[in-house]
Amino acid sequence: MPLVSGKVLLEKANELGFAIGAFNFSNLEFLRAILEAALEEEAPVFLQTTESGVRYAGMEFLSGMVHAVKDSYKIPFALHLDHG
Repeated sequence: MPLVSGKVLLEKANELGFAIGAFNFSNLEFLRAILEAALEEEAPVFLQTTESGVRYAGMEFLSGMVHAVKDSYKIPFALHLDHG
């Protein structure tokens, strides 16, 4: 269940009473570091980017990175545009 909608993550967190971390990334190194830490903690996570991140790398590239790694991490995560 790796890549899911943010709604799914929030509903599960509300149901079970826990918070979900949300971390910004704009390159592959940050993306993998966030997912490695979430995997180590066995915790779901929001992968966020900002408008400036989109201007820097492009939404197609950022979402492409997420889709490229989605099957490598067995934790649920969602892609979110921070303050978008």
